[in-house]
Amino acid sequence: MDPPPHVFPASDSPIGNIASLEDKVALITGASSGLGRAMALAYAAAGAYVVSADLKPTPPVAPTIAGRLKDTDLTTPTVDLVNTKWPAPSKDRASFVQCDVTNEESVKAAVAFAVQRYGRLDIMVNNAGISAETGSKEYSGAFPRIHETPVAALDLTYQVNIKGVWLGTKYAVTQMLAQEPHPRHSRPAGALGTTTSDVHRGWIINISSIMGSIAMPGTSPYCASKSAVLGLTRAVGLEYAKDGIHINAIQPGFADTALLENMYSKNDRDSMDATMKMLHPWGRTGRAEDIARAAVFLAGEGASWMTGQSIVVDGGYLAQ
Repeated sequence: MDPPPHVFPASDSPIGNIASLEDKVALITGASSGLGRAMALAYAAAGAYVVSADLKPTPPVAPTIAGRLKDTDLTTPTVDLVNTKWPAPSKDRASFVQCDVTNEESVKAAVAFAVQRYGRLDIMVNNAGISAETGSKEYSGAFPRIHETPVAALDLTYQVNIKGVWLGTKYAVTQMLAQEPHPRHSRPAGALGTTTSDVHRGWIINISSIMGSIAMPGTSPYCASKSAVLGLTRAVGLEYAKDGIHINAIQPGFADTALLENMYSKNDRDSMDATMKMLHPWGRTGRAEDIARAAVFLAGEGASWMTGQSIVVDGGYLAQ
């Protein structure tokens, strides 16, 4: 199959083809909006087939919040955007599957759907996340301290942010172990000067947060869950390194998504936005595409000797 025109041509360069995800199959949870939506678009642009796994195909964003987000086309499903902009010659570039990441059977079914639709699963992005204590109408307090935080907020946050990542990793790994390494993205011994085979069975990317390394008062369930994602990534990365499965994490900073806007809405929005921008050495909060570019890197040849690691994408916030 000829590479799509937006993918760089094959190369024998020692750095490989680091911008290409050509013919890889990616499953992204929470891909109807925010970071997941941006990653789906970026993966398609890099040549991958994309399965958008979410509760609904369109983002569940309130109109007042949608009006402040840079993604103004919130009524069009992610898969429709992908298929219109990057059509594939013989099948849809992107497909949607309904998935509740807290439900084991739902996650298993989403992985099975990707394999049935595209023949394999190369990339799993465990992106779906929640901040129940600050982003839900049910828990309406602004940054509640732990004695003010309902236990239900902890339970919900852990169900999505930890159990969801654990289940996604478990069933992606199960599929990756059962399939042959991707023929376009593995090298036999002797290729480009290698002395051993460089086999890549899969790439798993877990979305954590800078709040997994630092803390903000009033977000104890969220901070704890994102720290746990980092621990899970390191442990499972070690478990499957010899199988050629890369498992890494991204720690986004404060990015312009519905999650941040929900947090703003519980406070003085304009004042908090100005403060956030001032706190970042880069002078702005993040954009979804900033994180998406890191996700492309971690799913490609540029990260071929990385596992159990996390990349911080935060405009310099943690460096202070």
